[in-house]
Amino acid sequence: MAYNKYRWWTNGKRKTLSVKSHLWDRIQNGDFELSHYYTEEKAARKQSSDLYNEIMSKCPEGGDYWGYEYEARQKTYLKNVRANKLAEEGHNDDIKILNNLKKELEKHFGFCLWDKLMDEKPMSTEDVYEYYCIEKMFRNGLDVK
Repeated sequence: MAYNKYRWWTNGKRKTLSVKSHLWDRIQNGDFELSHYYTEEKAARKQSSDLYNEIMSKCPEGGDYWGYEYEARQKTYLKNVRANKLAEEGHNDDIKILNNLKKELEKHFGFCLWDKLMDEKPMSTEDVYEYYCIEKMFRNGLDVK
């Protein structure tokens, strides 16, 4: 990906399947999983922490501690800004992913159980799909045990 001055904080986007693909295939591909920005954020925070620790380890015993502290904070500042921006983008991306999943489930099955699901125990996207399948069978008169 070429440099983009408007999206400098991220490495790119996750590859998702076409919206024309079957919902189950998209779930299996991870299209509705946790945002990839969180992985990048974690790496950026680790990189910042490592750089900070590296600079602080060079401070001699009895040396100018606050000078090294200032230098370390200056050199890690942009990495921290990047990590914060990635966290913000991850949050926004997660909201979009969840809204998209809700919309796709309703379109695929013809009914919405989202509010009911929010009262259930946490489950994976595969389990959510299975939950909808079981409900669809009940609504069609099939008994699933």
